[in-house]
Amino acid sequence: MFSIQNIIQYFPQSLGKKIEETIKTENEFSKMYLEEIRVRVARPVILKIKGEEKQIDYLPTRENILEIIQHVCDNSIYSFQNQICQGFITIPGGHRVGIVGNVVIKEGKVVNISYIAGINFRIAKQILGCSTRLMKYILNVGQNTIYDTLLVSPPRCRENHYFKRLHSKN
Repeated sequence: MFSIQNIIQYFPQSLGKKIEETIKTENEFSKMYLEEIRVRVARPVILKIKGEEKQIDYLPTRENILEIIQHVCDNSIYSFQNQICQGFITIPGGHRVGIVGNVVIKEGKVVNISYIAGINFRIAKQILGCSTRLMKYILNVGQNTIYDTLLVSPPRCRENHYFKRLHSKN
């Protein structure tokens, strides 16, 4: 079960309180529909709730961003270097923290991200029953086989999520 406290713990206390207050003033279900928290240097923090963006009156500093990264990396940024080079860190609960900054490339590979200017928390959620509608197009129940299937969608349309749900039904 998702708890906003699992995410808030990574933020400076003053920002964490503002995020909680904003979620509570939206409506009682806002925390269930929270999709992402976008934090960028000297720009308002943005909460994406059920597809809509809500601004928080808080302008993070570079130090705030680094403090959040330190918390996410459990005060050991070096041990998360491989994930940082991929552009995100996965935290407990399956949530992802995207990292925005200047990429350092060596021999065609990302070796570091310097000047981290923003981070984006993507909130992981389980969507029960999301694959049910697709089953008739994938499973041939009469012959007990699977149709040849290619699952395609635009970015952020959860094709991975559908695939995982389909897989877990069998």
